[in-house]
Amino acid sequence: MNPVFLYFASGDSLYAGAVLLLLAVIVARFARQRWLVRLRNLAAWVALVLITMACPPFPWSVDAVFFTAFLLWLIVSNHWLVRRATRWRIVSTAMLLIVLLTLTAVELFHRRMPAIAGTPSDHLVVIGDSISSGIDPRVPAWPVILQQTIDVPVKNLSRPGAQAAEGPDMAGNITPDDHVVLIEIGGNDLLSGVPSAVFEKNLDATLSELAMPGRTTVMFELPLLPNKIAYGQIQRHLAAKYAVWLIPKRCFIEVIGGANATSDGLHLSETGAHRMATLVATVLSPVLKSEMVGTHRE
Repeated sequence: MNPVFLYFASGDSLYAGAVLLLLAVIVARFARQRWLVRLRNLAAWVALVLITMACPPFPWSVDAVFFTAFLLWLIVSNHWLVRRATRWRIVSTAMLLIVLLTLTAVELFHRRMPAIAGTPSDHLVVIGDSISSGIDPRVPAWPVILQQTIDVPVKNLSRPGAQAAEGPDMAGNITPDDHVVLIEIGGNDLLSGVPSAVFEKNLDATLSELAMPGRTTVMFELPLLPNKIAYGQIQRHLAAKYAVWLIPKRCFIEVIGGANATSDGLHLSETGAHRMATLVATVLSPVLKSEMVGTHRE
């Protein structure tokens, strides 16, 4: 898959954009020559594009506050000769810096590998689509490799082409003895243009079916497109509602972005399946009973 697309899908451009915007703010303090002002403005707009393309799934109200602070700062900084502009320049700069640094810090927290805690289980259940079920019978799916690697049984309920609408049906096959459940679903909804409200309804139904005391539920965050940020907002909202652990989207991008990791840019090759199994083993090591599970966590 295109490395530029993977870069934006991982969300890494948020921090490149934040650094560039900070530099633009610093330059704004000294910019008097016309060429320097233009360069500062260009850097600010490029930074905004980088931040937007990272698709951090903040609430829309938070996005509105950030864009308002950005525009206010940009307007004021381009009118430094206007009467009483100094006061407005200080206020607008402080507002932008506070919002920018706060949002990047909050998103950094969401990008950390979760330190999962819960009741240990001697097996894992997977709800997913073709990423987890596999599409080539000659290539073992990552749950098969995981089971072979850590010697923990894996009940794989994943289905090729599955969407979130099939989640409640898959969740209905989970028993009270299934204490650790991993969800990898929603990518087909995103790619096929399923309305976010429909995705939310189906994911809510799936998670409500799974919710029970003593069960640990973990879900992969979806890599997002700018017009699909609502999907990420929904995942985070429902994860908080049902106490679901989220694996940051950057982790999945790191898996498929590796050399020879996919067969078609998305579906896992055998190399990619091994990388995915290693990731899941690392994330779930605190709640899966096996001496072979690695203890290293990012």
